Amino acid sequence: MQTRFPESQAFAPAKADRLAEKALMLFAAANLVLFLLFAVSLGTAQRALSAEMTCRGENLVEKLQQSDPQKFAEVVAEAGKVENGHSVMWKISRDGLKPSFLLGTMHSADPRVTQMQPAADSAFERADSVLIENTEVLDRTKMTEALLRYKEMTLLMDGSTLDQKIASDSVPALQASVEARNMPWEIARHMQPWMVAAAIAIPVCEVEAKSGGAEVLDSIIGKRALADGKTLVGLESIEEQFKAVSGIPQEFHVNALSETLQLSDMTDSMMETTKLLYLQGETGMLLPLVRAFSPKTYSGKGYAEFQELLVSRRNHTMAARAAEHLAKGNVFMAVGALHLSGEEGLVNLLRHQGFKVEAVSG
Repeated sequence: MQTRFPESQAFAPAKADRLAEKALMLFAAANLVLFLLFAVSLGTAQRALSAEMTCRGENLVEKLQQSDPQKFAEVVAEAGKVENGHSVMWKISRDGLKPSFLLGTMHSADPRVTQMQPAADSAFERADSVLIENTEVLDRTKMTEALLRYKEMTLLMDGSTLDQKIASDSVPALQASVEARNMPWEIARHMQPWMVAAAIAIPVCEVEAKSGGAEVLDSIIGKRALADGKTLVGLESIEEQFKAVSGIPQEFHVNALSETLQLSDMTDSMMETTKLLYLQGETGMLLPLVRAFSPKTYSGKGYAEFQELLVSRRNHTMAARAAEHLAKGNVFMAVGALHLSGEEGLVNLLRHQGFKVEAVSG
């Protein structure tokens, strides 16, 4: 059964503008937050895993197709122009080397997403080395230590609190929202806005699944690599990831926090739509779809820094660090799918390094 939103609510321009910006926050920061949520959830009781996640969301692609066919056609056309946006798995080759593979992941605990397809599973089995975004997140103790070590990037150190930064009438809803995600309010109100903004953009069902023991695909791949005796390499450190997010103007994050809170009733639908596009390999449609709802999103204050620090610069860093391992061949590399496509996506960057990179189906 899907959640249905009134037409005026789902596609009102003002709310759509905010949804688009919050979607970007979610996809860029979710990798950190899905782990961090549980590092700061002190003493949270484990829930029993259910056979299925209880997320409820509407497919916004179908909704747009039905409500505005012309706009939908424009989205499809724009998605078709996104470089390398039509596959989540890529073969990387160079003469004289065993082929390597690049898998785009989605940071969700949904079994539909965490189950690798046969081609990816086979590539993983054959690989000597496995590269993921970050290996430190596999260790809960290291994550907790990181929160303390880099507290100036994760906590408000100037004596202020979140409830002083947003409208007073929004504070009760914010408290309820973070507590629904297993984050104690007395801790959350002292956290940097970027962490809480990204946290409340994650559907409660995702948090509940993780609290019950479910893991995202990146974590599954990392732990499986260690269990199989493969060389496991992290392409970034926790410090670098914290700096990337915290380096964006705080005003951007505070606005994101307030607006995400107002759009909490649409979180499940955006996540469900993202999962469906991911499963179809159509990651290139995601941002054109968001842009269809919000043509002004990409000129907002802080967006340039957001794009540069959280996407482009990280792509260049990961590509450069992956190169020395890919030069040996027989590597399995798994990073967030949104790092793959676009002019400065990993697929293009690896091609610039002299590798042949081809889409893989199945």
